[in-house]
Amino acid sequence: MANLAKLAVCGGFAPSANGVSSIPPENETGHSEPTRKGISMTTSIGRRAFLKGALASGAIAATGALAGCAPSEKTNAADKADDSVGTSNNGTAQTAETAQREWAFEIPPEPIADDAITEVIEADLVVVGAGTSGLITAVSAAEEGLNVVVVSASEKPVARGGSNNAVFCTAMEREGFEKLTPFMFQKEIFYAGNQVDEAKWYRHYNNSETAMNWVISIMENAGYRVKVEKGTPGSPTSLYYETCSVGWDYGEDMEPNPDIPAGTGMMQPLLVGELARRLTEELGGRIDFKTKGEQLMRDDDGNGRVSAVICSREDGSYAKYTGSKAVVLATGDFSANRDMMYRYAPNYAPYIADEVYDGETNYDAGFQYGGLFKGDGQRMGLWVGAGWQKVFPNCVMGGFFGPGPRNLYSNFLGLLVNTNGQRFMNENCLSPCAGMNNYGQPGKTVFALWGRDYASQVELSGSWNNDSMLEGDPAAVAAAIVESWDKDVEAGAMVKADTLEGVIEQLGLPTETIDTVNRYNELCLAGDDVDFHKDPSCLHPFGEGPYYGQSSGGMLIFLTVLGGLATDPQMRVCDKNDVPIPGLYNVGTMVGDMFATNYTFMVEGANYGANCITFGYLTGKHIAANE
Repeated sequence: MANLAKLAVCGGFAPSANGVSSIPPENETGHSEPTRKGISMTTSIGRRAFLKGALASGAIAATGALAGCAPSEKTNAADKADDSVGTSNNGTAQTAETAQREWAFEIPPEPIADDAITEVIEADLVVVGAGTSGLITAVSAAEEGLNVVVVSASEKPVARGGSNNAVFCTAMEREGFEKLTPFMFQKEIFYAGNQVDEAKWYRHYNNSETAMNWVISIMENAGYRVKVEKGTPGSPTSLYYETCSVGWDYGEDMEPNPDIPAGTGMMQPLLVGELARRLTEELGGRIDFKTKGEQLMRDDDGNGRVSAVICSREDGSYAKYTGSKAVVLATGDFSANRDMMYRYAPNYAPYIADEVYDGETNYDAGFQYGGLFKGDGQRMGLWVGAGWQKVFPNCVMGGFFGPGPRNLYSNFLGLLVNTNGQRFMNENCLSPCAGMNNYGQPGKTVFALWGRDYASQVELSGSWNNDSMLEGDPAAVAAAIVESWDKDVEAGAMVKADTLEGVIEQLGLPTETIDTVNRYNELCLAGDDVDFHKDPSCLHPFGEGPYYGQSSGGMLIFLTVLGGLATDPQMRVCDKNDVPIPGLYNVGTMVGDMFATNYTFMVEGANYGANCITFGYLTGKHIAANE
C-alpha cells in the first residue's frame, strides 16, 4: 500500500517511462484496480471521471504517508548554469534572493545561424500551435483574406476536455438557457482577489456571443451537433452557482472516433479537427505539423518588430516562417518545466513528477493529469523582451479535490473531517474552491462520511459527468446511486460499514471522530448549523445505515497551469513596461493575468471560451484590420 499512497499524494497518478502522465486502467465495472506489481497504467480518461480507483482508502490513510512528495532532487540543463543565475535549486522552494535573480530559462540561447536555415516560408500571419486558440485565430484571420501558416510541434490538431464558455449563444437559446449576467463574472473577479485584468473578462463578456455563434455555425455547417453542458445545480443567488458551457458531438451518421472519450465535456478534438480542415481545405491556409517553434526573430537588433519564428523539423533541419503582419504564440502551458514551475507556481511545483519534468514532451497528449508542456512559447517571448504577468503565483486548473459523492463540480455536501476527526469548513462549495481548504488541512487530506440516505437527499450524478445525470423515478435513482457506491467499495475507493464507528475505524480516523459526527447530526436535525452556518437546505442527517466513507488521500488533480507573458486586452504581448512588442501576440492558456488563485469553474469553460475562442476570434480579426 505504500506505493499506492505515494501514487495518490504525488499527483494522483504514476508517470509512464516517457513522461506522459497516466492513471490506473478501468476494469469491467468502470473502476480502477491494482495489479500484482502495483498499478498498471494507461492514458485514457474522461475529463470528469474522478479517479475513484486511485483515491486513497482508509488503509492509505493509516500509512501516514500523506504529507506530500519530497521536492525533486533531479536537475535539468538550467541547473548547469552559472551560480549567478537563479534555478530551482534542485527543486527546493525559492528564497527572496533566488526570486530576484535571472533564471536560466530567461537567458536567450545562441541565435540559430542563417546557414542552418534550409527554407524560408512567407505568410501574412504565422501561428505557433495547433490547439483550439491557435486554430481559431488562424481561421478567423484567413476568413479576412490573410495568408495564414500554422506551425505545430504536434503531429495533428490537439485539444483536451471540451467545455466552452459563452455568455449566450444560439445553442443556449434553443435549450432554454438564459444569458449569463455580469454578476457571474464579478464573482469570479472577486474570488481572484481583483488581481486579474478585468478588461479581458469584460471583453469576453461583450464579445463571446458573436464568437461562439461563429464557431457554432462552422460546426453545424460541417454536420456536427452542438450541445449545452449543464452546470452544477443550485440557486442563481448562490455564491458558487454555475450555468452551462457549450460542447460538440457527432452528427447523424458520423462514425465516432474511438480515441476521443465520449461526453460533451470531452469532445474538443472534434472542434480542432474541423477548424484545421476548414483552414487548409476551404481557406487556403497551411499547417506544418512536427514543426517546433524554437526562436522568435525581432528586427532592429532586438528592438523592433517580431517578424518571424525559426522552427526545427523532424529531420533536424530549420525553417524560418515570416509573418509580415504578426506572429501569434499559442503553445500552451509550462507545467512540465521544473524551473518555471518553481519560479511562477511554487505551491504546486513539488507535485509534478520528476518523470514529467525530466521526460520528453508529448505534444500530442490528449486529456491527462499531471503536467503537459515546457513553456516553449513563454520562453521564446521572454527571450525577445516580453514581461511576465503581474499575478503571482500563476493560477492552476485542478487542485486538491475532495472526497465523497458529489454533483459535477460541487463539493461533497455532507460531513467532511480532517485527519484529527474534526470538521473544518462549510461544505457547501464548489470542489475546486473547497480544494484550497483541503490543501491546508493536516497531511493535505480530508475524509467524507455519509449514510445510505444521502442518495435521496442530494441530487447526484452517476459518474461525475452531467451527460449521465441520473433521472427518473426517485427511488430507482437512489438505488442506482447506492449501487455505484457499493461498486466503489469493491474497487477499494470507498469504505462501508453497518455503523459509523466501523467506517471511522476503516478510515484510520481517531475514535473521537464519532463525537464530531454526533454533533453534525444534531445540527442537521435542528436545521441550524451554528458552527459553520451551512445553508439549511444542505443539512442532511445520517439516518440509518449502512454508512460510507472516503479519503482524499492528499490527491492532487492537476490539469494545467494558466497564464504567462504580459498580455494586453488585444492579446498583444507586452514588455516589462507594459508596452506592446510590435508584431507579437499570444492566445489561449498562456494569456497573462486572466486567472488568479485557482481555476474555479464558476464561469464554466472560461479558459476555452474566453482565452481560446473569444480572444482567438477577435485576434484574427484585429490583426487583419490593424497590422
